[in-house]
Amino acid sequence: LIHFYKRDIMGNAQARRRIRASDFHYLAKFTAFASNDLVEEYYNKIIDQFPDGRMDKESFIATFHLAFPNRPEEKIMKLAEEIANKDGEISMANMLILFYLFCSGKTEDNLAHIFNLFDQDGNKVITVDELLNLMSVFIEIGEGKEHKVDLATVMAEMYQKGDADKNEKLELKEFTDGMLSHPVTSKILGIKTIDALLEIL
Repeated sequence: LIHFYKRDIMGNAQARRRIRASDFHYLAKFTAFASNDLVEEYYNKIIDQFPDGRMDKESFIATFHLAFPNRPEEKIMKLAEEIANKDGEISMANMLILFYLFCSGKTEDNLAHIFNLFDQDGNKVITVDELLNLMSVFIEIGEGKEHKVDLATVMAEMYQKGDADKNEKLELKEFTDGMLSHPVTSKILGIKTIDALLEIL
């Protein structure tokens, strides 16, 4: 448990370093953020306020509401309660994955940004360790904190589906193919409403 906790903290910190202004610029096109300048302002504010990559629920709710103002605020508040950890904190990587799930961009493009978020060393491939960090966050969001999904099994199956050249690394296309073809991850990618997400959390 301690080992997993340390890996989780390290994963979130590394993922936080992968969050770029370009991620928010992309989301500005497919959410209700008014402009790139507004996105940049919030990006800098969040990074400065939460250097460890974990934000409080109030900041999550405010940012989510800016991106998706038509989503009922009481449901955003409930969503924040469901995905926050025991200290009431929400990982910025989790928030971004939620943004990509709910935004109107193409699924393949959304996956490209999720790929970059967890490609910790920026070498354009996802390793087993990087995939483990990504899948643990992704499945927790899509299946709930008390999920019964066997993470190792899903990860291995998704890896096998995607790793076409069998080099034990996933390039972007392989990652995309694996995520879209596995029943667990493809189901999560189809979630587009807070109600649908809350039903499984």
